[in-house]
Amino acid sequence: MPPFVVYAAAAMLALGAAPLPYGYYVLLRIVATLIFVWAAVVAYERRREALPWIFALLALLFNPVVKVPLGKPLWAVTDIAAAILLLACVPVLTRKPAG
Repeated sequence: MPPFVVYAAAAMLALGAAPLPYGYYVLLRIVATLIFVWAAVVAYERRREALPWIFALLALLFNPVVKVPLGKPLWAVTDIAAAILLLACVPVLTRKPAG
């Protein structure tokens, strides 16, 4: 996946800390779940130890089917932390696999 997709998802997550219409958060949950599932698979294929589990947990947390009631302040912190994690993992997630 091209790096700009990961950057766009991170930007969406960071923007999620702001007070926005409910529809944005529904879209964010869908996008975040998809990107975290993809990231978990890529991290697993690249034999990372903890990253697949972290991304899988984030995918479950952001899933659009079963809503986790964290409250707005805690969701804002979670959004920012998830965005930072995605940005930190761009080299792992977007580099070409060896071989």
